[in-house]
Amino acid sequence: MPRKGRDTVFTREIACMIRVDDREYCIDPVGGVVSVLGKKWTLPLIGVLGNRRTSRFSELRDAVKGMGSKALAERLKELQHLGLVTRELFAEVPTRTEYRLTTSGTSLRRALVPILGWAAREAESAHPSNPRTPDR
Repeated sequence: MPRKGRDTVFTREIACMIRVDDREYCIDPVGGVVSVLGKKWTLPLIGVLGNRRTSRFSELRDAVKGMGSKALAERLKELQHLGLVTRELFAEVPTRTEYRLTTSGTSLRRALVPILGWAAREAESAHPSNPRTPDR
């Protein structure tokens, strides 16, 4: 029997806590997306993958400053498992592997833009003397 507090069962009422215009939205309806998006490096990785048609492992590691090979491999596997990234292996010598966002990954990336815009506006209003300009 679960105890109250930390062992509370994650119920539909908790998972589907956002209601707007008579419609209910669940926090994680597809299982795992929110937990993967919340992990360090995931959002920058999705950003870099979406800026290019394809990327090789070393290109991704170099593009996401500070991200190590182990973390990159883990995030790519998680994103593949969720159907957000594809991995294509080419039978060449040496072997070449390329990664790209799937249609779902591209759709998710686009859905993140309004949230990131909101976050940038909030950060600017909290610190108006130090406005953050978008990287170009």
